[in-house]
Amino acid sequence: SCGIDITKIAEYSEKRGILKMIDLSLASGQRAASIVENMLTFSRKEYARTEPADISEILEKTLELAASDYDLKKSYDFRKIKVVREYQSDLPLVPCEKNKMQQVFLNIFRNGAQSMSSSCEDARESVFIVKVYVKRKMVCIEIMDNGPGMDEETKKRVFEPFFTTKPVGQGTGLGLSLSYFIVTENHGGFMDAESEPGKGCKIIVRLPLNR
Repeated sequence: SCGIDITKIAEYSEKRGILKMIDLSLASGQRAASIVENMLTFSRKEYARTEPADISEILEKTLELAASDYDLKKSYDFRKIKVVREYQSDLPLVPCEKNKMQQVFLNIFRNGAQSMSSSCEDARESVFIVKVYVKRKMVCIEIMDNGPGMDEETKKRVFEPFFTTKPVGQGTGLGLSLSYFIVTENHGGFMDAESEPGKGCKIIVRLPLNR
């Protein structure tokens, strides 16, 4: 209606970097929304109904989700990561909130994948070893990567809210802390990390069979 050629507007926007600025603004808004959503999850004291669930099935669905996750694809292809499964046969069902546990596992896989992608040893194949077994009336889930690992100081703070080793703009520091909250507060379980520099990282989740 103003008599301006739309192709010229597009060309102008490209040369002035306007489109890139819009993309950055959208990404920042999405990150802010994600942070607020995670903080609300911390503050809520709701107790959703739990139901018996197959942990190995939740893990498999989470791996499928990770393979199609847009944020992961922007940095690397999750499908190129080798996954070694060591699931105990005849695992009992675990009382849990399926969606929340899927979120826990997705956060762990995301962090491990990002860690392995940043490793200097590009020639080495990225591998997850996922173990599920029963021990002392608890189902134990171990997710181990072959990334660069963590020093003792980083390991001590890995579940702290807002603590991150990623560059500014690439991490909120809420993924693992939110996972820790879900496992310990919502499910009465335990979550721990084992790691050494150069020897990868193992995240251990233990969920009680009786609640």
